[in-house]
Amino acid sequence: MTLNDFNNQKIKGYEKIAYGMSNMGGNICNTLIASFVTLYYTDNVGIAASVVGTMLLIARLFDAISDIAMGGIIDKTRTKWGQARPWFVVSIIPFILSTILVFMVPENFGNTAKVIYMYVTYIFSGVICYTVNSLSAVSMQSLMTGDKKERMGLNASYQIFGFISILAVNIITSGLAQKLGWRNIAIVYAIISAVILFITGLVCKERRCLVVANDEGKKEEKITLKEGLPVLIKNKYFYILLMLSVINYITINTFNAGGVYYATYVLGNGAMFGLMTIAGMLPTILLTSLVPMIGSKFGKKNILILGYLLQVVGYTIIYFSGQNLIIMIAGLIVKGIGLSPVASLLVPMIGDVIEYEEKKTGIRLAGLLNSVATFGIKAGSGLGAAFVGWLLAWGGYVASAEVQSPTTIVAMKMIVAGIPALCSIIGIAFSLKFDIEKHM
Repeated sequence: MTLNDFNNQKIKGYEKIAYGMSNMGGNICNTLIASFVTLYYTDNVGIAASVVGTMLLIARLFDAISDIAMGGIIDKTRTKWGQARPWFVVSIIPFILSTILVFMVPENFGNTAKVIYMYVTYIFSGVICYTVNSLSAVSMQSLMTGDKKERMGLNASYQIFGFISILAVNIITSGLAQKLGWRNIAIVYAIISAVILFITGLVCKERRCLVVANDEGKKEEKITLKEGLPVLIKNKYFYILLMLSVINYITINTFNAGGVYYATYVLGNGAMFGLMTIAGMLPTILLTSLVPMIGSKFGKKNILILGYLLQVVGYTIIYFSGQNLIIMIAGLIVKGIGLSPVASLLVPMIGDVIEYEEKKTGIRLAGLLNSVATFGIKAGSGLGAAFVGWLLAWGGYVASAEVQSPTTIVAMKMIVAGIPALCSIIGIAFSLKFDIEKHM
């Protein structure tokens, strides 16, 4: 296969579906942790919310190292099966086992031992196992085809399946956890994830590895981490994408991790978290497939800015909705519409930056640049969860109490709507600087 063949490679529908399933498989376990681990630690294990929040932040510091390191490893990997695909398959079993371990804090442990166990298992799961799995999955997208429209189609599938899994997990988990317990539900989810992830590994094919020569007739050279990092840090679009990815997942995960608290104590019924998830995510799922077409016509930058503007409006409505379900649902729908372009475009934009860097310097940094996406997911998820813990502690949250103080209620509103609105405003500012399309 020539480089030109790769750049015009079309992807069949079943392979796009299989690639999208990688995000479903990963998100079943990741959403369980992102949305419910704080609740599990505070209300079931008995660990203070502030301690949980601090642990989640510390874990993200380790993530900064693991993502960059794994990105460099993928860039150096050369096998007949590809660069990222082998790592994706190898990571499946450790990833699902680590998810189970997170929800198996021994009841007979003392408080200090519980905290140590929490640190070890959470960091092993998120920093190591999820890093390898998610980064290799994201990296596969730019290695399956060089065609921009096909990559956007792959990403649309990736995002849709991801949102479906988030929606399902957030709706059914609370009820299932009461019946099965957190350990058993983690086991069930892990088995489902494993089956889905292995399907992706079997069906999806990398084709970049089949390119035998570049336009100059030379074999592609392996780029070391030492060689790649100096190039990466000079690329302004790297920093923009990093910030956009982080704030996007802070937004998503403060809402997800704090939503169950908000539903329980502000709306008065924990089961309402499912309705909140449906109202907020259904518009995103329905519109995500349309974003590539709209983005091609009006430009990714403009669509991205519009998305963040809608999120600001939506979260503002939610913040002031109080216990009025109609107003809250209206805000969630607006927020969901705004999320669709943000979610749909961030990964294809990474592909644009990869090509921009290759065109500018001749160096292809697929692994390192795709680490932006996975670091953003995990850093944003961790920071979002950390904010939940810290704000609950600031508000004086009392675990399992029937009624919370007015200050705690304010903290919950800040978690679900205040922080996401602020992040969306920051997203607008960074999106204005993303002018890469004029250089392509």
